[in-house]
Amino acid sequence: MASSTRQSLAAATKALHGLLANADLQFAQELFGVAGALAGSPQLRGALSDPSAESKSKAGAVQAVFGKAVSKQTVELVTTLAESRWSKPGDLVVAFEQLAVFAASAIATKAGRIDQLESDLFEFSQTVASDQDLQLALSSRTATAEAKEKLVSALVGGKVSEESALLIRQAALASGKRRFAQILGQFAKLVSAYSERLVAQVTVATPLSADQAKRLASALTATYGHGVKVNVEVDPAVLGGVRVQIAGEVLDGTIASRLNEARLQLA
Repeated sequence: MASSTRQSLAAATKALHGLLANADLQFAQELFGVAGALAGSPQLRGALSDPSAESKSKAGAVQAVFGKAVSKQTVELVTTLAESRWSKPGDLVVAFEQLAVFAASAIATKAGRIDQLESDLFEFSQTVASDQDLQLALSSRTATAEAKEKLVSALVGGKVSEESALLIRQAALASGKRRFAQILGQFAKLVSAYSERLVAQVTVATPLSADQAKRLASALTATYGHGVKVNVEVDPAVLGGVRVQIAGEVLDGTIASRLNEARLQLA
């Protein structure tokens, strides 16, 4: 990410925090709507990210496009971002997606559901990963938005939190040029970033007890200096031990890994 975009995104995130005290899920939905409108219109992206355009003309464009469709606070935030400098027009889409995820995370946090939000996204991603037909349906470039929304509603209706349902639905709607799993994975990382915790993907042969999971989380927290959310996946193929993927590292202490290393040494 180029310097100008990083600086603008940091400023946008700061501006967002000032709007979150009384925000509801509709605010997050509106930010996703802005991202979708920008993604679907190269002309609009270009106009709002053009560094040579006057602030007054940008504000007028924002009001004309979004004034009657979203709340006043959303219009003000869009105007603020349009006045910032972006390395390329597409960065503006990414920025609004990120702000929307942060808004949903803030709402989940206030409701005491941030843990559920993280768990819901992880579990749904696992469900999709295990079903190739579902992967294709959610990542389809030809399926209509209505068809994708209907599919997501059938899959998650009443089973996840409102915030989780929103992020899953938006990941499906944004998957025209990117894979659904990629988008949902990025959303999950942003949720964790908002809650200032790392996520550890832990693979074991048999389920961990609550005490074992708690001790593992405490050990990882001490190692990485952040609170750590532990997602546990059971895979009998590892035979025993633990594999931990966290912060770009893989800590593999499984029996299967040790056996493989022994085979390589004997070869």
